[in-house]
Formats: sequence, structure tokens, C-alpha cells
Amino acid sequence: MRTSGPGISKTSRPSRTCAAQSRSNAVSARQRGFSLIEILVVLVIIGIAAGMVGLSAVAAPDRRLHADAERLVQVLSIAQSEARSDGRIITWRADAGGYRFERPGRRTGSTGSAEDEAIPPPDDFHDDPDLRPHAWSAGTVSVTPSGPKGWLRFDTEWMADPMQIVLSAGGRNVTINRDAGGAYAVQ
Repeated sequence: MRTSGPGISKTSRPSRTCAAQSRSNAVSARQRGFSLIEILVVLVIIGIAAGMVGLSAVAAPDRRLHADAERLVQVLSIAQSEARSDGRIITWRADAGGYRFERPGRRTGSTGSAEDEAIPPPDDFHDDPDLRPHAWSAGTVSVTPSGPKGWLRFDTEWMADPMQIVLSAGGRNVTINRDAGGAYAVQ
């Protein structure tokens, strides 16, 4: 309500009643808590997250075996390239604990002495970040290579025989195939 007089303007507001204040307090009390739908949505989100964590924990051994196979494909390709560029044969050997590469040692020079004629120790790639000995991340792995005597040989030839390596752990198998052109595939 507005009243005006000569040069005076006044605005008056009606005061709040007890009923209006009571309604305001009830609304603010209701806004402080969570509704049933909000709680259910949070529970559904927690359930979905827990289910995803459970599924990823179950699939972990299979993922580790597949990761071992992928890593092995990379280092087998590196070993083939190294054998071609260096001119020395590289062998790959594997057992249940891991795998390693070796190549014949290199003679330094020929002075005609008996030391120069001695066979140098093999190079086991301990200082090489890619070809150094590796342990399987999937734990104990059974390895079935297609090569003779459980090892593979990488030489200087550009065309290689096709091969197959089967990695087995925890009842799961992963197969690595190489074609004659040197292309690898993990299945």
C-alpha cells in the first residue's frame, strides 16, 4: 500500500503471519533431505560401478596373457630386425617363467693370438631395453612354439618360415601367428 503526501512517499508492507512463516520453514526442511528417487539413482550408479569392477577383476588373467602376447609380438619383430641389421642369428627361448634372446658373441679383432681365436661368450641382451630377458606378467605360462626344440631362430633372411606360438595360462590360450612375410597376428 502506498501513501503519498506533499513530498512524502511511503511504502508499507504487510507483515508476515505465523502461518506463512510456518509454511516457509516446512519447505526449507524438505529441501534439506534427499528424495527417494535421488537415493535410488545413487544406489543404481554404485551398483553399476561395482559390477564393472567385478567384471574387470575376473578378466584380468586373460588380459595379462593377451598383453604378454602383444608384447612378445613387438619384441619378436625387433629381434628379426636386429638379426637382419647385425648379421648374426638371434635365438628366442621361453619357459614357464619368461623368455630371453641370445646371439653369438662378436669377435673384436684378429691379431693372431690365442685370445682372438677363443669363442666369445654369447650376447644375452641384458642391457637392451627391448630384448633383455622378460618374465611373463600372467604368471606361469606354458609356451608351445612351432620351432624345433622349443626355440625360435631369427636370421638375416627377409623371408622367414611361417610359425605359431601358443601361450597358455589359467586354462586360457592365446596364439601368435607369423606369415612368410613376417607379419604377426595375435588370436
